Amino acid sequence: MPKGPRKFYFTFEKSGLTRFGGLSLFQVFCRSLQIRRFLQVLVHWPDYDYRGYHPADLFLAHVFSIVAGLGRIENTQCLIHNGLVPPLLGLNDFPHRDTLRTFLLRFGPESLRNLQAGHDKLRSELFRRLGLLYSATVDADTTTLITYGSQEGVARGYIPKRRHTQPSYAPLLSSEGRSGLSLGMELRAGNVHSSTGAGEFLDQVLRKLPSSMAAARTRLRLDGAFYDRKIIEPLENQGFGHVVVARMYPRLKRRMVEARYHEFARGWEAGEFTYTPFHWKREHRFVAVRRPVAVEPEEVQLRLFTFKRYTYHRVLVTNLELTPPAVWRFYCDRGFQELLLREFKDAYAMSKIPTRRFSANAAYLEAILWAYDLVLAFQRLCLPPELHHGTSPPSAASFGGFRRNGSNEAIATFCSCR
Repeated sequence: MPKGPRKFYFTFEKSGLTRFGGLSLFQVFCRSLQIRRFLQVLVHWPDYDYRGYHPADLFLAHVFSIVAGLGRIENTQCLIHNGLVPPLLGLNDFPHRDTLRTFLLRFGPESLRNLQAGHDKLRSELFRRLGLLYSATVDADTTTLITYGSQEGVARGYIPKRRHTQPSYAPLLSSEGRSGLSLGMELRAGNVHSSTGAGEFLDQVLRKLPSSMAAARTRLRLDGAFYDRKIIEPLENQGFGHVVVARMYPRLKRRMVEARYHEFARGWEAGEFTYTPFHWKREHRFVAVRRPVAVEPEEVQLRLFTFKRYTYHRVLVTNLELTPPAVWRFYCDRGFQELLLREFKDAYAMSKIPTRRFSANAAYLEAILWAYDLVLAFQRLCLPPELHHGTSPPSAASFGGFRRNGSNEAIATFCSCR
């Protein structure tokens, strides 16, 4: 930053602060990254008369409204008469909600790919600034976005713990497990099988990692949606390490029950065995974890495979040279991905589908990823280490306020409820 404050002091002791106050500090951070110039030069936007607004300004309006935690596009109306946010964006007034929605409707498949390519370049810069250049842990998962109305590309599919007659989307999402940076999202119809296109999606995700990260130093943690020979064997051939949840078919259950187990924690036992699944070309190493029925709550027993005196929690296929307990603990660290999906749906309003067009909705989800990555980078690069909250994803609503006193010291005051 050529001008402006260089040192900041952070306090988390105020209550009742406006959610928009901290956007001042966030805007300074975005300016240090030259985000507006980045969007103007490196992203090819769809052709359209934007009525006095540059496409980069409209996109940043979406990003800042997401970071402010406004939720639906309709809620941006409160910013039209706001005296803080439009000047932060360099605008005379905040775009109308219809203008923001029309901007999304102009996106097609090609312009969406251009926006994603620009995001990949931003990720490369963030990887460099965060020091993630030599090893990576890739997490991927599927989720469900229930829709209401007549959206393009939705279908009735499997919805966990809900009725299955509701139309929905079933996007694929990936993130880097150590830093939390997003690695991509693919919007799909709700009736698409979880493993359909998952291999191609992982190939795209792995290409987004810095070239300095060797395959031998890249590990993947995947849920049961990726348990497929066409996904796992190519990863092994390329040298990537992996831990994938296996589906408990009858033959696999028999081998799991016959394995020898050793206690690694009070009430927890782990075992390993080799097994060749049906239609797979070679043997693979499997790790299983179980607990005695006596220490397992009854409601948990109903959801898990139970045989005689034990309930079996997971069986994992892996090529990592780790002990069974270490494989299990490594996979359990994937819980950040589950928290990330929850945070996207709540604080980042991913579940609020804004339009009826498929490409427009995909562009909005991409804007959510931009907002999330910028908030995460702000948290990791600007806040002290004790405020990074490494066990949970950064919240879009964590900006409480900002003020500057008269002694040339910049003090950022945040809400005490984080």
